[in-house]
Amino acid sequence: MPLPASPRHKKLTFLTSLSLPSPFVGEVPGSFMRIAMLGWEFPPFISGGLGVHCFELTQRLASMGHSVDFYMPLSGKPLSSPHPSIRLIETSPTILKPYFAFNKKGKLATYGEGLIKVVEVYNEQAARMLAAEHAKTPYDVIHCHDWLTASGGSRSRRLISRPLVQTFHSTEFDRTSTPWDAIVRIERQAAADADLIIAVSKRTRELIARHLGADERKIRVVYNGVDASKYRPPPGEAGASGAQSKTGGPAAGSQISSDFGSPADASVSFAKPALSVQTEGKHIVLFLGRLTEQKGPVQFLHAAKKVLEKRPDTLFFIAGSGELMPLLISLSMELGLQDHVRFLGYLPEDDQRRIYRAADVYVMPSTSEPFGITALEALASGTPVILSKTSGVGEVVKSALKVDFWDIHGMAQKIISIIQYAPLRKTMVEMAPNDLAHLTWEQTAQQTLAVYEEAVRSFKRPN
Repeated sequence: MPLPASPRHKKLTFLTSLSLPSPFVGEVPGSFMRIAMLGWEFPPFISGGLGVHCFELTQRLASMGHSVDFYMPLSGKPLSSPHPSIRLIETSPTILKPYFAFNKKGKLATYGEGLIKVVEVYNEQAARMLAAEHAKTPYDVIHCHDWLTASGGSRSRRLISRPLVQTFHSTEFDRTSTPWDAIVRIERQAAADADLIIAVSKRTRELIARHLGADERKIRVVYNGVDASKYRPPPGEAGASGAQSKTGGPAAGSQISSDFGSPADASVSFAKPALSVQTEGKHIVLFLGRLTEQKGPVQFLHAAKKVLEKRPDTLFFIAGSGELMPLLISLSMELGLQDHVRFLGYLPEDDQRRIYRAADVYVMPSTSEPFGITALEALASGTPVILSKTSGVGEVVKSALKVDFWDIHGMAQKIISIIQYAPLRKTMVEMAPNDLAHLTWEQTAQQTLAVYEEAVRSFKRPN
């Protein structure tokens, strides 16, 4: 895809080595920075929180007056920059999506055998393109996201002599119980090469130091945020949980009438009509995330069985895609849940907002969750949240109930409590805005910028 027109843009020249002693723009106090950012996905090419973070962060940085060049694989989809100061620069083509599980040989169907090779092709090309752009208009800082872009950042640092900031949104020790050595080596090298490291939670900071050998003195914690205005229920629509319970009276119709039909036909309607679900007289418990071991959908189903023993008037919605889908469908039938579980597949953003607002409870049972942006989205939608204790978002959210991911009895009890006790629901919903007030993307951008400035100030060019 051609780069957007720019006075400084000419045909890209690929360079293998550069010696560019140009000054840092960011060395001047109060000046605007020129940022080279390497990421794996950007809307509409998105599969999880990594893409959401990059999209929101770049927009906020650009709105603050900074310039961002975002390097990503060629997606094959139309791309549109959300801001004039953001350029989306596509490199090598790929059909791979990040963070689906695979075995130690990288042979699972999601990726195929060439995972590391494809990632390296992207990183090599991104570094060359970045260096060519720097030769025309120098960058102040390089920012990479997760292991997928790490080697490109390290190469770029050597080529253009600029500080490198590495964000860890997760580690291989979060994503799987059997870490792949090849990725662990990349992550360890990324931690060593970075001038400063951003961790999305204190939990992630500890994992980076313990498992990847990173120097804790160069790790900074910057939490994710949420644009609450995107998820706030429209005027006249009651929050899914602030109203009376669905089986207790008229709340079922009133809370979903704006988006999901009238009280008479109480249903959840999606952009895909085939996914529409009748919900009259039912409570809705929602899981939304990738269907992988890390996200805990198996525990969610086992908790569902316990809930249904006490509350058979409950539906469990599983929104998301991933390699565990066949296993989960089979497990739901084995547990006798087929009449109470709905697999919705991947939902676009508009449908995600609808399902958050329709739910009575949102459950995030992750076995290891570095942060958990979806929990903030649910809270912003007026829906009570249950978090696993192994989640980074739990460090900053006080309005959610917390449970060990393996404790399906405790998880079920908390779901039932939220469904049955209106005062508990009301208290949780009323507390949520206090949590969200300090978790905005503007704050994330400000804190990220502070890391950039620190990296620029302390960077020493190689002799």
